[in-house]
Amino acid sequence: SLVRRPRLRRPHASPAMGARFLMGAVGLAADMGANTSNDTILDLDNATSVACYPTQNDAIWRMPYNGWFSYIVDHGDDGWCVLPYRFGHWAFASVLAIMAGLALITTVCIVFIFFRRRIKGCCGDDKESKAMRCPNDAITAIIPCYLPNEQYIIKETVDWIMEKVESPGEFTVFVVYNTPRDLPDIERALKKMQTSEWPQGRRFRVLRVTDSKSKAANLNAALREVTDDYVVIYDADHHPDRQSLMLLWEKMTRLNQDCVQGSYYMRNLRPNQCGCFPPCTFPFLARIIDAEFFVDWFFMKLITRTFFMGQAYFSGSNALWRTAVLGSKEFSTTAQTEDVDMAIQQLLEGRNIEFCAESRSGELAPMGFFACWKQRLRWTMGWDETSLKHGGAFTDTGRLNCRARCGLIWTFIIRWFLTVLTVGAVWIGMPLTIMYPLKIPVWGKLITRLGQTCFFSGCGPWFFATLEAIFQVKHRGRQSCIQVFFVFLVASPFGFASFFLFNLAQQAVSFFKICTGSVSGWEVTSRGPAAAMGFPATSEESGMILVDPDSDDGEAKSSSSSDSESASLSG
Repeated sequence: SLVRRPRLRRPHASPAMGARFLMGAVGLAADMGANTSNDTILDLDNATSVACYPTQNDAIWRMPYNGWFSYIVDHGDDGWCVLPYRFGHWAFASVLAIMAGLALITTVCIVFIFFRRRIKGCCGDDKESKAMRCPNDAITAIIPCYLPNEQYIIKETVDWIMEKVESPGEFTVFVVYNTPRDLPDIERALKKMQTSEWPQGRRFRVLRVTDSKSKAANLNAALREVTDDYVVIYDADHHPDRQSLMLLWEKMTRLNQDCVQGSYYMRNLRPNQCGCFPPCTFPFLARIIDAEFFVDWFFMKLITRTFFMGQAYFSGSNALWRTAVLGSKEFSTTAQTEDVDMAIQQLLEGRNIEFCAESRSGELAPMGFFACWKQRLRWTMGWDETSLKHGGAFTDTGRLNCRARCGLIWTFIIRWFLTVLTVGAVWIGMPLTIMYPLKIPVWGKLITRLGQTCFFSGCGPWFFATLEAIFQVKHRGRQSCIQVFFVFLVASPFGFASFFLFNLAQQAVSFFKICTGSVSGWEVTSRGPAAAMGFPATSEESGMILVDPDSDDGEAKSSSSSDSESASLSG
């Protein structure tokens, strides 16, 4: 029996195409009569009859619906046959369609954020100038600390915040720590620091929480002791930029927020970067994480805040809070990520939280790949636990509008389904399109165009993230120039695929641990001795000290210039 013949492609108005149209019409008329030697009809599986043609060009010309839903295979002596899409093709096309749509939306959002930032920078006042004109108020900086792990760095962190970070009024640094055993030397040193004279009349407090076994318990104890109206939280390894707190304060007062969350970057970039010592060090780990943080803080988190949730969320450190708001809830002492748990509790109460990517704070990168794996695994398990714990409340409780509820569902629930789709699009689709080139005769026009859309849309974030890194080189000078190259690598489609594979492995381990009930208690990220973190184990040469300057973290400066800088800041 005869089958319905494919429709002819509408030719362009040209003599050559007119001749080709005439030849095609003659061929179609012949097809309507009897089978000719130029094309055949094969019954492949007693159910599907397909038309075959002597050349691939003839088959392309005869593909139905202009080739959108069919593809071509070589059947040897039978010629080139046009086959319609089957279930596998439609499934692959559906995954690609979703990923292409998400990639296009992400690119549009990134373009909007990039140009909005440039326009604000050109038309508005300088943010630091606006911060200096804000009203004064007292702020307490809380630094939770697990002392055995951070005894080598806590004094340096306190000195840095006291002497470098500007504040809008009275300023108190409050170190609250726990330790399973006495550490007489460092504990004695911290107590002595309470009586020291600090710049601008600043005060220092220290409290040991004897019954604490987590960062959350330390924070809960500290909040019961704070009397100032505002608190800013820093981890024990954080060195905030000079103007970071002022930028948080300016945005909080201008927008009347309950919390403003700043961004992070890696400050120990230079040591052990080539994987030579110690053995098996992951090459350039700190710089890769630094680039990832840059893309995340300057684009991806802002996409979530601007286009989905309408709100930001608390991320644990470098965050300014109203004390009464933060103290109204308790940090969970059993959660792997107490910050995310607190963020969801506050968002369900209708609190206003905002991001401020320009408020930066430098932290220490993990000591090696396995330390990074443990840290990221704890983050992944924390997000999964918190999503399962609060997922039901996203739709039926709390003081949230419809947009905020949809944003929470998108951010904490839909991400699991997106992971599955990304596996299909990246780690199944990519090898297939490498083995079988992404061309219309091989895949048909629908899958080919969707695959091309995915790739070129993915190049949008790649381009604009690299361009944003170029615009931000003034932050750390030479280190920021080096950062541009690593942002270029991390934001590329290949960098995305690599990070996704790492995150997928962590997601699988997280689900396994949660489902089997083998999630252990809260674990700290190992810091180790000073030399392992990029600080010299021996004394510096005379007249030279290693500092973390505002312009280029980790570079050598003369002691005289460093002293003059500190004097100008304290003045």
